[in-house]
Amino acid sequence: MEGEASSSRRKKTAVPNDYGFIDTVFSWSLEDILNENLYKEKVKQIPLSFQSVSQYFESFVFPLLEETRAQLFSTMEKVSKAPFAEVVALEDSKPYGAMLYDVKVDCWRNRFSNPGKEPYKTLPGDILVLADAKPETASDLQRVGRMWTFVSVTKITEDENEIDTGSTYFKVKTSKEIQIDRAKKSLFVIFLTNITSNRRIWKTLHRNRNLKIIKEILRTDSGVDENCELCSMQSEDIWNEIFGPRLSSTLNDSQEEAVLSCLRHMHCDHKTTVELIWGPPGTGKTKTVSVLLIALLKMNCRTLICSPTNVAIVEVASRVVKLVKESVEGDPGRDILFFPLGEILLFGNNERLKVDSGVEEIYLDYRVKRLADCFAPLTGWRHCFASMIDFLDDCVPQYHIYMENESMKQSEDINGNEIKEKECRKDAEVSKVEIKTFLEFVRERFKCTAAPLRSCIFNLGTHLPKSYIGEDNFQVLGTVISFLDSFETLLFQDNMGSEDLEELFSHSVDEDFSQSIVDIKYTLHESRSKCHSVLRELWNSFKELNLPSAMNMGLLKDFCFTKASLIFCTASSSYKLHSVAMEQLKFLVIDEAAQLKESESAIPLQLPCIQHAILVGDECQLPAMVESSVSGEAYFGRSLFERLSYLGHSKHLLSMQYRMHPSISFFPNSYFYENKILDAPTVRKRSYEKQFLPGPMYGPYAFINVFGGREEFIEHSCRNMVEVSVVMKILLNLYKAWVESKEKLSIGIVSPYSAQVIAIQEKLGSKYEKSAGFAVKVTSIDGFQGGEEDIIIISTVRSNNAGSIGFTSSPQRINVALTRARHCLWILGRERTLTRSESVWKTLLDDAKARQCFFNVDEDKDLAKAILEVKKELDELDELLNPGSILFRSERWKVNFSDNFLKSFKKLTSDQTKKSVINLLLKLSGGWRPKRRNVDSVCASSSHIIKQFKVEGFYIISTIDIAKDVKESQYIQVLKVWDILPLEDVQKLVTRLDNIFVKYTDEFINLCKEKCFDGNLEVPKTWAVTSNIVRFKNLADNESGSDLSGAAFDCRSYVENSNVTDSLLLMKFYPLSSGIVSHLLSDRDGRELDLPFEVTDEQLEMILFPRSTFILGRSGTGKTTILTMKLFQNEKHHHMGLGGTERYILHQLFVTVSPKLCFAVKQHISHMKRCVF
Repeated sequence: MEGEASSSRRKKTAVPNDYGFIDTVFSWSLEDILNENLYKEKVKQIPLSFQSVSQYFESFVFPLLEETRAQLFSTMEKVSKAPFAEVVALEDSKPYGAMLYDVKVDCWRNRFSNPGKEPYKTLPGDILVLADAKPETASDLQRVGRMWTFVSVTKITEDENEIDTGSTYFKVKTSKEIQIDRAKKSLFVIFLTNITSNRRIWKTLHRNRNLKIIKEILRTDSGVDENCELCSMQSEDIWNEIFGPRLSSTLNDSQEEAVLSCLRHMHCDHKTTVELIWGPPGTGKTKTVSVLLIALLKMNCRTLICSPTNVAIVEVASRVVKLVKESVEGDPGRDILFFPLGEILLFGNNERLKVDSGVEEIYLDYRVKRLADCFAPLTGWRHCFASMIDFLDDCVPQYHIYMENESMKQSEDINGNEIKEKECRKDAEVSKVEIKTFLEFVRERFKCTAAPLRSCIFNLGTHLPKSYIGEDNFQVLGTVISFLDSFETLLFQDNMGSEDLEELFSHSVDEDFSQSIVDIKYTLHESRSKCHSVLRELWNSFKELNLPSAMNMGLLKDFCFTKASLIFCTASSSYKLHSVAMEQLKFLVIDEAAQLKESESAIPLQLPCIQHAILVGDECQLPAMVESSVSGEAYFGRSLFERLSYLGHSKHLLSMQYRMHPSISFFPNSYFYENKILDAPTVRKRSYEKQFLPGPMYGPYAFINVFGGREEFIEHSCRNMVEVSVVMKILLNLYKAWVESKEKLSIGIVSPYSAQVIAIQEKLGSKYEKSAGFAVKVTSIDGFQGGEEDIIIISTVRSNNAGSIGFTSSPQRINVALTRARHCLWILGRERTLTRSESVWKTLLDDAKARQCFFNVDEDKDLAKAILEVKKELDELDELLNPGSILFRSERWKVNFSDNFLKSFKKLTSDQTKKSVINLLLKLSGGWRPKRRNVDSVCASSSHIIKQFKVEGFYIISTIDIAKDVKESQYIQVLKVWDILPLEDVQKLVTRLDNIFVKYTDEFINLCKEKCFDGNLEVPKTWAVTSNIVRFKNLADNESGSDLSGAAFDCRSYVENSNVTDSLLLMKFYPLSSGIVSHLLSDRDGRELDLPFEVTDEQLEMILFPRSTFILGRSGTGKTTILTMKLFQNEKHHHMGLGGTERYILHQLFVTVSPKLCFAVKQHISHMKRCVF
């Protein structure tokens, strides 16, 4: 039984009780993990209010399991790119039979598989797949004969952790027993995810600890809570006396009110309270929290400070350290020898925290090492103090011993060498010269003794809490350093004689010298006596302290936790404090509380004796990330801060922003914060407005409409290379301006999509890294929360006609992006896409236009040139051949291109020919016309409206047409480009076009032929929208003998022969190239279905109308276009609904009076389907 108990105890230590969480995860089959509906019926929406504590905790259980499943599913989808390593050794681990194994692997591969994230390193809580082959897909694990199992890393072997080229040793728990003899085959481990945080949340949900604060957050009337009458008067006297003046000088009114409100609870033990501090961007939230923490520190009120992320907790910790140092530096008449940081402690994973010089002195592992040095029995503080005391007491006897030792060495050297007497004398003389004088001896010995003593005192003063060693002892530590410095200065004076010094030091340190002795001797003796006295005093005081042993690192860590007043860590890491025996914590401060899932905030809230909680955040910014859509819809990502805000809990609003130029803060303040935020005087000054580049486009705030871009989907992300090129050009121009000014400049480039971030980073490379004072940071919007730069450039990426922008529409994500800039915010995006999204972006664009902050990208010729260059680089010049492109958008003539022209253009093999074609089209759209050449192509019906222009051996066939300009309420001539052909194919097209133009009225043809000039340029002629312009003849008036196609036809054959394929030909005038039709129509996630035709808004509305439709329109108004697209749209939605499979066939019926028209439409749809599916 004893053996069983012992085994059970060891098992509990190896794998702590987690209330069945890891067993639940291990119970999932691969099919379970891949099943997105596994917990769908069990996940219920988390309510705003709760009837009991049990209901509160239970509401998070299934959403947490579903989120864990979704995280595993997400990594399974990318298993081919996951970090993996080959198993070198696999052995059973004690206690045997518990499915615990010791594993050794060779170097990890794919460690950098997640761009922008830290390289993979094995950590406890990692979930790995152990398999006999590396899987490329999740389905590989299901192959017959394949051995695999889930394993969870429980411990990393210390001192043998991974090096880039070395092995890794760790202990794992497996989901099933492994036959060790099978390990003779090659085995691999593949990293999936780390579930440490989820496991800690699970355990917190299943244990009932400190429910007082939990019950407080479940109250629905907390918004009208009142202060404790027993403690409010006592607290008011204390904080008014100690903190009032200082707070008033560093905080504004709203910040001060928030801090003082929290401090009112400092001495209250009668009630539990929850305070909310609402800190919108730039309002000094971190500063307010830091001042609050300094106040709690001064009152020695033990406080835990948590944050959702390592970055956030390091930020607030470094700010507190800075304030402590500033307060010491601002203390008049005090020499700064070290900063008292012993009451402040930061703990967590070193690499994830990225511990730097700003917080190193408060980091737990660093502190433990420094204190271990101080408490070491042979080299610690006792040795350092004793060595200096002995030196000051007995330096003369020590010198005599030194002399004797040196004399003995000389004698041994002389007797041991059989040399000539003359040489012996010379050696003796040399040896005699090498013996140090008393002055030399004392100076050298002092240096050797003082250096470690100073280091020890510095570490003691820095790392031991002042409240623990006492204020007097802390001051004495500084006094010792001062006395040592004074003694050293006197000792090393040039006029100090060796014999006089020896005579002086032969007296006791306590001996009372007469001041009649020479001043220098008296002063030195006094300094020696003071040093000795304070060291003795400090020695005696420290002996009374119960300092831990340096031999036990665990005790040292417990000592640090126990004696700290402010403890910093992430909310997840605070779980470790449940197992630390330390003095009670009273306050809990959660920074960035709106980013912390409510279930995770329960971890620190349940720590023993937490009496008061302070939540600091902004629910208008990004919430916690949730992988599962099922859990997300159940509000699993909602924070406690957000829930209490919805319930009307009172909040202390920080109402003045110090970051953004007023032009930048205007929209976020009005849209997200109901104009509750004031601009600080500092940002309203004229000097705060910076003009880094010339032109109104580069003022404090601008939306730059970037057209001509293409959104490309890469896995689950998206990029737009045109926007990348625009960003790079702006950066280059900023750099050139910076070179001239040399004023320090920081630039942040943010995008909602990781693929865009990577694309910009790859283009950027290390281009500006060596330019001190010119800093460029590229990151996602999510990764920039809390950050700020002088200039922010936002790349929105999305570019489509349907207004589909995915998660870019999130108001909280938009708010974060808009509020990072200090002086300039420039937003890059496609106006049409963002406006049609019907999201915050539409309101933002309306606001930008109203404030005259809206610009088109081609207003900057450098940016327009950059777009042309990237289009050429990507072989996408054909995409510029549309009326809305950067090439033709601002030209005099609107130019429409047929599908046939775009196809022919793409087939051109010579870049020079393509350039020549584009140059000619630009000239034509600008109004240039050849003077000496006849470009008319005459045929029976078109007269002179068909033109042909020769370029590089080809002919561009175009016509003049008339279109309705809705915006300008007028009819206007436009240029239609039909094709580019070799000479032998020109007549065939002209004949085909003639079949179309035979339907046009003579009046319409004459209007097309009319010309208008502006100087030497031909410009399009316009007519009022009220003009009666009729394009088509009445069919009944057609001459029956007209035989344009070589045969007589009646009205019906006329429709069939002239209107079938030719109507489809007319339908192909759209601004997008055939090369991207497939892209636009094949968005696999179903987020959009863009149209490959240039259609009016009215036609688009008909196409997208989801129910039965009656379309009435005269000939040529686009009925065939609408019907054809509706047919294809149905095919596309059906295809996407089946996930690309062919299990079911969609049957559609198209009815028309014309068999040929029906056949032509069918052929056209079939052609598009082949391009896409």
